[in-house]
Formats: sequence, structure tokens, C-alpha cells
Amino acid sequence: MTTQITPNLFLSSTKSSSTSSSSKTDVPTTVFFISGNPGLISYYHDFLSLVSEKLAAEDAQENDDLSSGFRIYGASLGGFDVGDKKEEDKKGKKGNNDPSTLIPGRLYSLEEQIDFVEKKLHALMRDSASSEPEPMNPRRATRSTTAAIQKSNKQKVILIGHSVGAYIAMEILRRHREEEKMGDGEAAEEEGPFDIVGAVLLFPTVIDIAKSAAGKRLTWLLYFIPQLALVASLVVKVLAFVFPDWVLRSLVRLVMGNPPSSAVESTLSFLKSERGVRQALHMAADEMRTITSDKWSDDIWGTSRAGKPPSRLVFYFGRNDHWVAERTRDEIIESRGGSSSKDGPTMIVCEDSIPHAFCIRHSPIMARKVARFIKDIVLE
Repeated sequence: MTTQITPNLFLSSTKSSSTSSSSKTDVPTTVFFISGNPGLISYYHDFLSLVSEKLAAEDAQENDDLSSGFRIYGASLGGFDVGDKKEEDKKGKKGNNDPSTLIPGRLYSLEEQIDFVEKKLHALMRDSASSEPEPMNPRRATRSTTAAIQKSNKQKVILIGHSVGAYIAMEILRRHREEEKMGDGEAAEEEGPFDIVGAVLLFPTVIDIAKSAAGKRLTWLLYFIPQLALVASLVVKVLAFVFPDWVLRSLVRLVMGNPPSSAVESTLSFLKSERGVRQALHMAADEMRTITSDKWSDDIWGTSRAGKPPSRLVFYFGRNDHWVAERTRDEIIESRGGSSSKDGPTMIVCEDSIPHAFCIRHSPIMARKVARFIKDIVLE
């Protein structure tokens, strides 16, 4: 698989076609990353590259359970694409059946972002399924043998969500489970294109985001400036028009506390994009209205013992996280988990002083942690 890293896409594999396993039934596990807000995947390029390196190192140890390798994928959320507007407009004329279509001028709500990401996931897995070789000659395989191979060779997905991306991941997991239940029992499970076996949720804003410190400030601003997204967007456009890039870079470094150059360039692209700032604030306002009380069943949280085994969930919370209130975090841990028990999600509170926006300066340490979480899910 060819590695693709662009401002709007990250795609990498821990195994090249020349070094992959000779077994035709080996299918790589897809690690599907969902960004926070603002939804530029370029903020996470370093992090995802390091995750890929860590997982490749596990492959090198020739662990049979990891021999199929991993495919790591991430894309910008709807409305956050950066680059050539003419190319984006050309892309938007492909038709609504293309999940990567971005309608020019469109502002995406949180629910629409969930739809957008879900279509990306399904398209990725369909393309992957169509490129897989047949496990054996179908004329020589019995129906039961073919079904068993399909089941063992079913594509596996591990979701990773950061911040609001964690909420999107939970909703995609809910929809996936509901689709499975609507199918025709065991036959539907065998024929399904993929199975979500786990999710790693980093600094997750999944409940009562408006009760956090940053959420309270944003709610206050929205009360006094209802058109905050439009006003902020216009101000940024004026600044981008008046000042040259070197001045904007200096301002970004000053405001962000002299971050790495990759974060500066991503932020500059974000500020100069057609509608990135307005999209970010439009979506953030919707998050305040939508992310409220716990809306998921025990089946989604992984605490139900009935039916199909639940997906393995890992929640990684921060301390003094300005987007997750301490009380909200503690209530989630108390009501939904809090240990490494297999009867529910694993919930961890960071002890390394890593901030909510870890991708700016703390990618190496988080990549090590996330690679370990992924390994644990696969080996369980």
C-alpha cells in the first residue's frame, strides 16, 4: 500500500506489498482516526506517523496475532479542507454519492460530520474489500467452508477519536451495532464488510461539553454574539488579506506559545482556508447544544453481557482539561467503568500532564500510549 500524506489526508501501512504475509487470508486491521475541532488532519500527521512506526515495530517482532499488519487512515472533517479552492470546487461536482464530496460554502453541523465520517469509513472499507484476493477457488469450496473463511477474514476496524472525534466515534459505533442488529442474524454478520472491534477515545468530549471551562466561555460568547462564527471568520479574512504570511506566522507563534513549525503551518493553512474558521465555530456551537447527557446504551458502552461481544473501548482522560469538566469526567468513570475490567470500558486518567491539544507538542508520548492500546485490543 502506498503511503499518502497530504494536507487533507493521512494513509499509511505497517506492511508493504513486498513484505506482507504470504497468507491470502491475512487482512490488515484498519486504524481509523477521527480528529477533533478544528478538523484538519495535518495537525495529527506527526502523531499518526509515530503510531504507524510503533505498530510497525510490533510487526517486526513477528507476533502471529499482529502479522496481518495495520493500515492507518485519517482525513480532515467536512468543511476543513485546505488547498486549492478550484480543485475543491471541481471535487464538489462529482456528485453526492462520493463521500469525499465537499459542497462549496457548506457549513457542517455535528450530525452532518458524523454522516460525513461514516461515509468515509464505509467507502474505505468497501475499496479495501474489493481489492482483497479470493481466499480460495469458490468452485472447490463448500458453502460452510466459504462462510467460515469469510468470517475469519472479515476486516477489523479500530476507531480512534480525539475530543469531539470521540463523540463521533461513539455515534459511528452505535450506528454500526444497530445496522448489525437489523441484519439477518448470523448470515448478516458473516457477510458484513467489517467489524469495529474497538475504539480509543482521547480526551473525549462525549458528555456535557458545555459544563467545561471552555464550554462555559464559548456559551457566554455565543449568547452575546449570536453570529460569532461569521464575525470571527470576517476578522480573520481581513487579517489574512492585510498581513503577509511571515507576519501571520509570527502572530501564530506568539499566540500558541512558539509551537513546532508543523503546527504553525497547519494553523496558517486553517486561518487562510475558505471557510475553516467559520466551520470550526459553527460546529463548536452545535457541540454545545448536542453533547449533553449520556445517550448510549450499555451495549455501546460495552457493559452489556447479552448478544454479540461488545467492542473494546479505551477512554483516556486528561487532568484539568478545559473541554472536559473534572466532575463530568469523574461521573463517567463512576457510572460507566474506571478499571481494566473486561465487563466495561477501560478508563484512564492522564498522569503525565498532557494537555487536551496533545497533537501540538506531545505526539511522541501519546503515540506510544495509543500503539499500546491498539495492541491490547488486537491481542484480546
